[in-house]
Amino acid sequence: MWKVIARRLALAIPLLLVVLTATFLLQQLIPGDPAAFVLGSSSTADQRTQLDASFGLHRPLPAQYFSTFGHALKGDLGKSWTSGESVAHAVATALPVTLSLAVLATLLTFVLGTALGMLAAVRQGGRVDRAVQLAAATASAIPGFWVAIGLVFLFAIKAGAFPATGYVPLSQSPGLWLHSLVLPVVALALAPLGPVVLQARSAMVDVLGRDYIRSLRALGLPPWRIVLKHALRNAAAPVVTTMGFNLIGLLAGTVLIEQVFSLPGLGSVLLTGVLGHDVPVVQGVVVFFAVAVVVVNLAVDLLVALLNPKARQA
Repeated sequence: MWKVIARRLALAIPLLLVVLTATFLLQQLIPGDPAAFVLGSSSTADQRTQLDASFGLHRPLPAQYFSTFGHALKGDLGKSWTSGESVAHAVATALPVTLSLAVLATLLTFVLGTALGMLAAVRQGGRVDRAVQLAAATASAIPGFWVAIGLVFLFAIKAGAFPATGYVPLSQSPGLWLHSLVLPVVALALAPLGPVVLQARSAMVDVLGRDYIRSLRALGLPPWRIVLKHALRNAAAPVVTTMGFNLIGLLAGTVLIEQVFSLPGLGSVLLTGVLGHDVPVVQGVVVFFAVAVVVVNLAVDLLVALLNPKARQA
């Protein structure tokens, strides 16, 4: 177990270094002067030069890079060039929205995907199995923004059952918080649902075909007990691994979904930073996503190790 943690933490430092370096270099390729975005087209050349100097853009690129990297190691993500707000504060303010969206979508995907996969495996070869596989493949093929727009049209505009936009903090009202996230969560969870269903079905079919399952059936144990108590644990490890990859994809997918539903999450902060050439904001959000990837991978490895003792020795 400790070897798993040590290995992942050892890989985290070079990963974060690569992400920070790539983000810094890509930001340099964006055309335009950041000072011009901040001051507007009516600003003079002297004003832009002074603001560039205050941003530190007058220094050579290596000096800018090492300064940014050094501050990031200390936990200082800098200040927004457009608003003057601390990037760490901006990330912390938007984080609950994105985490709420990603965690709820992950739970929905895992629970529904595992249940449908188990149902298809138990009914292997039948009409239910074929219907579940067809639905899973279809869900994976539909773009997320189409699903989001369709849900808004059907359930927000036509039915009026859910709000089309906006977010209510959990601390303000748990009920309204959940109500405001129903449509975004469904839109975000639909695409990764397909792979989870198919993975759960494949793993369950494999487990149900093993000798010890046949022995349990021969002993007369109820089918539901065999599936839920004995087969599910062994089939869960590959599903958890798939969910780890899906959670990383869900974090990336929040950028689009937050725009469709006007949610004030990290995706909106990132897009605003990119459009405004706000380098500290973009770097701060990207670094957070990189840290999230490291944490998710570590959590997945630990869960797999708990479910599969052989993985602890790998």
